[in-house]
Amino acid sequence: MRPVTLYSLLRRTGQPHTQRWRPEALSTDTARRLIRCGRRSTATVHVYETTDRAGTPLHIAHVHFGPELYDGADFVTDIYEIPAGALTSL
Repeated sequence: MRPVTLYSLLRRTGQPHTQRWRPEALSTDTARRLIRCGRRSTATVHVYETTDRAGTPLHIAHVHFGPELYDGADFVTDIYEIPAGALTSL
């Protein structure tokens, strides 16, 4: 079972481009905790059910933090790619 993959994006105030970090592998428990923290804060959280290109079911969690949480940033976005099998194996 592949772990959860986290993609993070940041746009700094006054900068024309979005900064991206290398995808990071997380455990399902860590991803749940981070998504839950986003829901408790002022972040906007959306979860979508879809499939990957091979037809494997997965969930995409999109956590969007606005400028009020990060000084000097227009936004910070975390995108979690969660295989459905990882959720049912807990």
